[in-house]
Amino acid sequence: MIPEPNANSSLIVWEIAVPAPLHTTFEYLPHDNIAPPEVGARVLVPFSGRESVGFFIQSREATLADPQKLKRVIDVLDHQSLIEPALLTLLRWVADYYLIPTGDALMMGLARNERKGKPSWTAPLNALKAVASLEDARIALSRAPQQLRALELIGNKIRTLKDIESQGISKATLRALTQTSFVEKVVNDTTHHTEKGYTPPLTPDQADITNSVADSLSSFTTHLIDGVTGSGKTAIYIECIKRVIDTGQQVLVLVPEIGLTPQTRSRFESALGLQVPVIHSGVSDTERSRAWAMARSGAAPVILGTRSSVFCSFKSLGLIIVDEEHDSSLKQQDHPRYSARDVAVKRGQVCNCPVVLGSATPSLETLANALNHRYHHHRLTERAAAAKLPDIKLVDTRGLALTAGLSDEAISAIETTIARGEQALLFLNKRGFARSIQCEDCGWIAECHNCDSIMAVHKSPPQLRCHHCLAHRPTPRSCGSCNSVRLTSRGVGTEQLETFLSRKMRQTPLFRVDSDSVPNLTALNALLDNIRQTPSAILLGTQMLSKGHHFPRVTCVVIVDSDGLLFSADFRAEERLLQLLTQVSGRSGRAELPGQVLIQTRSPNHPLIKHAATTPYLELARTLLDQRRALGLPPHGALGVIRADAKQERDAIEFLNQTREVLADDAICRLLGPMPALMTRRAGLFRYHIVVHSQSRKRVHQTLKKAINVGSNLKIGRKISWFVEIDPTEIV
Repeated sequence: MIPEPNANSSLIVWEIAVPAPLHTTFEYLPHDNIAPPEVGARVLVPFSGRESVGFFIQSREATLADPQKLKRVIDVLDHQSLIEPALLTLLRWVADYYLIPTGDALMMGLARNERKGKPSWTAPLNALKAVASLEDARIALSRAPQQLRALELIGNKIRTLKDIESQGISKATLRALTQTSFVEKVVNDTTHHTEKGYTPPLTPDQADITNSVADSLSSFTTHLIDGVTGSGKTAIYIECIKRVIDTGQQVLVLVPEIGLTPQTRSRFESALGLQVPVIHSGVSDTERSRAWAMARSGAAPVILGTRSSVFCSFKSLGLIIVDEEHDSSLKQQDHPRYSARDVAVKRGQVCNCPVVLGSATPSLETLANALNHRYHHHRLTERAAAAKLPDIKLVDTRGLALTAGLSDEAISAIETTIARGEQALLFLNKRGFARSIQCEDCGWIAECHNCDSIMAVHKSPPQLRCHHCLAHRPTPRSCGSCNSVRLTSRGVGTEQLETFLSRKMRQTPLFRVDSDSVPNLTALNALLDNIRQTPSAILLGTQMLSKGHHFPRVTCVVIVDSDGLLFSADFRAEERLLQLLTQVSGRSGRAELPGQVLIQTRSPNHPLIKHAATTPYLELARTLLDQRRALGLPPHGALGVIRADAKQERDAIEFLNQTREVLADDAICRLLGPMPALMTRRAGLFRYHIVVHSQSRKRVHQTLKKAINVGSNLKIGRKISWFVEIDPTEIV
């Protein structure tokens, strides 16, 4: 019972964090006759005309002038918080650092079904165990021979219902048997038993890195494994995981893309001899909840997932691994905005466990931390086993007559590779048949009606498509301006390249890997299996092919157009191009067969392109770091963004102007804007922003926090969509 307050005392209320775009918590009257739950426990409250799941923060005196008008908590869903103390600390840091409302941040610490107010996943009673002697059973079940047969099948073991049914026992028979006193339903835990495969011994360099990580298992340290493509970083991960499991603790492994989980999971399960649950948007809510619950209970020694799994609950977290740490997919680009890599490092600090960051092309932020000795920097400069780095050659395409974007030299290299019975990989980061459709008479180009962008030409199905807002319309037969029928496709996409190669090399299997041809994870798995089973083939695709995949028979890589990112207005464009060239080139010659890479470019004299073929990534990255230092840009400076999106352009500009009038702007912290985003109109909204720049991240953070307070009180802010972001990876 909660004691009634004295007449002279203030009313006791519960402070609740509700998931909402409001940077505040709310006061509610306590639930009748229920003591306050643990901090972070779920409660059900009325909010904005509906029932909402919120989080208990504390019980305290009311601060409102008339607290009697407060609404009452409807129900307490958990008396004990589902969010363990260390994760609660992390989520509060995430809310504060990334300027995310507390309710939204705490919601990330729950499984998908738990966010809806549903109970935590519990293992189903999927097996039967005998609890009485067979002699008694034979008498009692003399008129039920099928039940007796089922009992004999169970014997002294635990047998799953599915296994018993496979022996010809019906579900009805098993239901009847469970009503007797001879069996009981139990949970059959099959998560720890798979057949171990062969694991090659570590090289001396791999062993040294493994021992360094293992020596720090009881404390927080961050290790960067900076290894060339194919150098065996995954082998180090596996050995580190084994050592953590031997201590009775758990491991979280983050990968940037869903497409990388099948091969990583398969390799982990084979090497570790246990099943590895996965957490990503491609699995069902039930499976994600199951993985979350198994991690929370300690039943799963290893969890593999994409960025959202960084908030998974663990009973005893002993190691965090972030593979391909440089990848931009680890940054959440919409609400709630955060960097899974940076959150992983913070979680290691909170949980007092080591963090391993792996990449062949470390991000400049991570590299700067390693060079400044904040991170332990481990280098692998050679490929594992007998594999050698591929030979890289630039192909100057200026003045050449290209066929579907390919030079004669590239076509010849592909044909030679196929003739040897090997595989060739072509990288082109443009989906569709062509980049645009244009009128030969007046120059008209088909543009998107919702965005400041041109529409790509697709042949299957035939239509124009915007790759930004996904709008589409039929391919025009005449010019939209002068009605001329002389329309021409411009630029090359994966569809066009596929059409050409299919005709040129009719007998050669060809696999196209992009988001148009591979709509889901199941299709991707099937495609990758086909690639592995086909000795000689052409692989054609976008960035889906460039990230971490191991194709041992690929010996020729052609980068069809390397200039796509070169002249972008984004200050990170050169870093991303360098990473992309290195990662794609790294798909070649990963086994005993030697590899070659052809980089087609119209800018062979650009310093980055010119040296990409001959200079190691680390050396070029140091040059980019020096450029960033001179300009005061991250990691040698800090950035923030205040963005406004509105249907009316003037509303976005006016909101930012009113916000800027209140914010401080001086030599220490500069405000740039309001100015239009690189694509000013997207999906029907006009996008403007203010860039906050300073050498002090603390000062940028203070400015953004003040911007939230200012924007929340502006009347015009209710007409638009706006947000702030710290450490943006893209200013577009």
